[in-house]
Amino acid sequence: MASVALRGVPPVLRVPAFRDVWLATVASNAGTWLQNVAAGWLIFQLTGSAAAVGALALLTRAPAIFLSPYAGHLADRFDRRKVAVVALLAQTVGAGGLAVLSLFDAAGLAAIYVFTFLVGAGFALGLPAILALIPTLVPRELLSQSVSLNAAGVNVARLAGPAIGGVTLALAGATVCFALNAVSFLALVWALSRVGPRPAPAAGQRAGAGEAFAYARRDAAVRRLLIGMAVFTGLASTIQELAPVVADRLDAGPEGLGLLLGAMGAGGLLGAYLLERSTAAGMPRSRALPLATLVFAVGLAAVAVAPTFALTMGAMAFAGVFWIWMFAGTNTAIQLRSPPQYLGRMLGFYQLAVVAPIAVGPVIFGVLAEEIGIVASLVICALVLAAWGVWSLLNPVRTIDVSQRDEGVSR
Repeated sequence: MASVALRGVPPVLRVPAFRDVWLATVASNAGTWLQNVAAGWLIFQLTGSAAAVGALALLTRAPAIFLSPYAGHLADRFDRRKVAVVALLAQTVGAGGLAVLSLFDAAGLAAIYVFTFLVGAGFALGLPAILALIPTLVPRELLSQSVSLNAAGVNVARLAGPAIGGVTLALAGATVCFALNAVSFLALVWALSRVGPRPAPAAGQRAGAGEAFAYARRDAAVRRLLIGMAVFTGLASTIQELAPVVADRLDAGPEGLGLLLGAMGAGGLLGAYLLERSTAAGMPRSRALPLATLVFAVGLAAVAVAPTFALTMGAMAFAGVFWIWMFAGTNTAIQLRSPPQYLGRMLGFYQLAVVAPIAVGPVIFGVLAEEIGIVASLVICALVLAAWGVWSLLNPVRTIDVSQRDEGVSR
């Protein structure tokens, strides 16, 4: 009976350590959405300013821009489980502080900003360590599946989190949203504590940050992966960050905005499944990633010009499929390609390649949209992204498909 019950379960979820951490990570991501919804609502109630709400998003991401390289260094130098736990406890303090202030009606603008920054800093410092733990939780042959499932979990949170946050805020208030987020961080701490300690790298492996950066610059595969991720996120993230403007163009209102983002999240779930199937069928990542970039550009263009809300939802779902291909595929390739002594720092560079362009790209194209309109602005994004995808397809880096272990054996 047990084997029948597990027949439809992905093999990676039959690994208890990974399953516990994955479930707690999904809960934590959902909790972060609850906090984002509640904090944004509180700030708008306090100020009536859309710019003040936008500043909240910047404060959430800013720590990752500055701390990602250092976070990778911590993940390589110390026990990654302990690094992750300390970072999660810092996030617990931030979310818990917001809950206490909200409970006593003392959550002013500055306090919300400070505690949000603390949560963002904890996230930035802990993510490379958590990502680098994955290879120690699963057999190597399940690494690709585990990364794809992690990406799917992020999209489950994106799909359900804003809706849960809105309902929780309406029924129970901001205090409960903040408190639930704090509890979600503690759930992940509990899951990591069950994994058991992971030893720090040996002293001889503690190379400096400069050496890790030199490797990333020297290795053609890692260099292409990081540059490709930065180009993709800077242009593709407009589909999410400027979604309120798209919803306004369609007169869809806030409910329509939620449905658009939810459609993209649903597409991401399908994308994670299709990516795993294509990888199992032997599609090389050196081809899959440029192809995902090119096809996503088609979806982005469709979102820009779709004349109806239903067609726009379909285009968002289509784009979401290949959004996940890029994130999960790049993450997996970097983990397989990176030497063990540099893994944390490579993932720190990956985090930086994701966060910094997202912070900058939508601002540039948002300003452009005010001058030439949202349709033209998104079409320009799509054309530039498509050009990069075509160039990458015509100039592949084959070593993206060669792991460090395989390369070592061939030598």
